[in-house]
Amino acid sequence: VDFGNLTTTRAAGAGCSNGTDDRGLHGGGFASNVIDFVTISSEGNATDFGDLTGTRSQGKATSSGTNDRGFFGGGNTAQIDFVTISTEGNAADFGDMTISRNEGAGCSDGFL
Repeated sequence: VDFGNLTTTRAAGAGCSNGTDDRGLHGGGFASNVIDFVTISSEGNATDFGDLTGTRSQGKATSSGTNDRGFFGGGNTAQIDFVTISTEGNAADFGDMTISRNEGAGCSDGFL
């Protein structure tokens, strides 16, 4: 089943979501700084959410179950960005990892 399309064609991006706003985010990809979002409970094309602070490919993402934040980090950069999932807008700098890391993993502080 086709759910919908991203706003631009790109590969190797990262995704995160939160449990309160029914939003799924997809950010980055080869030579891309775009963040899109979809409403998870309904099929349809993605909508522009905002931009990462820089281009990021093969990055990873995670989200917080307690403070509505999504994090995008790693890949071809050591930088970590964050967004507030319930409000669209550009990402802000959260900090840096010690080195850039490809093919990592994300984790979250999810709750039941």
